[in-house]
Amino acid sequence: MIKAIIFDLDGTLVQTEILKAHSYGKALAELSKNSVREEQVIKSFKLLVGLSRKEVARRLIEQFGKNINTDYSNLIQKELAELLIKHRLKIYHEMLSDPLVLPKHSCEYNIGLLKTAIAKELKTGLATMSYCEQVKNVLKILELENHFNYIITRDEVNHPKPDPEIYLKMLEKLEITNSEAIIIEDSVSGIQAAQAAGVTVFAVTNSLTEEKVKNSRIIDSKFIINNRPNLNKRIFSFISRNAG
Repeated sequence: MIKAIIFDLDGTLVQTEILKAHSYGKALAELSKNSVREEQVIKSFKLLVGLSRKEVARRLIEQFGKNINTDYSNLIQKELAELLIKHRLKIYHEMLSDPLVLPKHSCEYNIGLLKTAIAKELKTGLATMSYCEQVKNVLKILELENHFNYIITRDEVNHPKPDPEIYLKMLEKLEITNSEAIIIEDSVSGIQAAQAAGVTVFAVTNSLTEEKVKNSRIIDSKFIINNRPNLNKRIFSFISRNAG
């Protein structure tokens, strides 16, 4: 019997992954004095969705670090990655300072599923690779800060997705077994983390993750939901079939 629905945040409840992609793109364009185009970075970021901030920065520096201008030529790759993170976060926070940005990028149907789950007295959890301060800010703007029984952020785990640690901790906090939960994810690494935790996962993809999830073939197509208006119906039909 399903007792809880656990949600990812970025790309699932709000399209912050798109904003992050643009922030990395703008940061690398500036650091390279426009020898790297924002569109190039966004294309590369599609393959990195769901990975930790450090891992994303490391991989982008591996690909574009040689283009960063000579003012930073004495820095090793690790230092360049840290520089990219610092510069990209400044840009990202400037984006989020506009109060209209996050509501414009919220995921209507996924949030609708969250609210339906609460109305049906299911437990709800949020398991995200974003850091606590950022998560609090996003949830406050979206007026979702009181919609979860428990929230786990990147600050509370030693191993990021695709490691199952964050979901195993969530099951413990919600006091349920892996057969009593459904996870809603959008990225390959998130899906892998859910599967490794032994929890049924539905992939609700977006423009950044749809192609990679489809090509990965790590999840049966019946658990991929590309038609978001059918999300509630699909999830609760599954719950009804698995009741008792």
